[in-house]
Amino acid sequence: MVCVFCISPRYNYIVVCIIVQLQMNAPVVNVYMKSDQTAFVKQSYKTNAGIPFECVEFVRRYFMQTHGLTFPSVVDATDMFYRIHELVPLETGSAVSLQTHIYPYVRNALYYLRPGTMLFWEPNHTDDLKYGHVALVVEADADHVVVAQQNRMPPIQSHDTRELFNAINAFNSAYLGIKIAS
Repeated sequence: MVCVFCISPRYNYIVVCIIVQLQMNAPVVNVYMKSDQTAFVKQSYKTNAGIPFECVEFVRRYFMQTHGLTFPSVVDATDMFYRIHELVPLETGSAVSLQTHIYPYVRNALYYLRPGTMLFWEPNHTDDLKYGHVALVVEADADHVVVAQQNRMPPIQSHDTRELFNAINAFNSAYLGIKIAS
């Protein structure tokens, strides 16, 4: 994974762009974070993958740019978790099934937590997770899991593999579940 921070002042707020690259020759995917300083924010980057700065837009853009795949429109991350069961090609080719996993997780952590895994949070009506959240695993080994996300700080997070897996694999977890492209 390569991360480069770019700060680009436009309009009346700052867009922080983080470049995520899973492998050296793989396409680059930007993670955008907005530091809003006005009540009326204008879009500062163009996207055909969804609502700018949102987590679902980042995940769709990642699969569009790296695999030529997408998924139908969804309301939010929670809707995506329950309704999206496959990624469909942008042009020609076959759809890719998504394996959905929820508590309890019976296999080892690295079966679930691998690059490309979508990690979903439960909606929480008392904080910034009102609509749930989705992030991507971009790196994983026995010691650490690195997650990239949009619309939540920090945009790149490193977790202890065992601690993250235990948090996901707990009754009453803050995590809704995961999806893995098969």
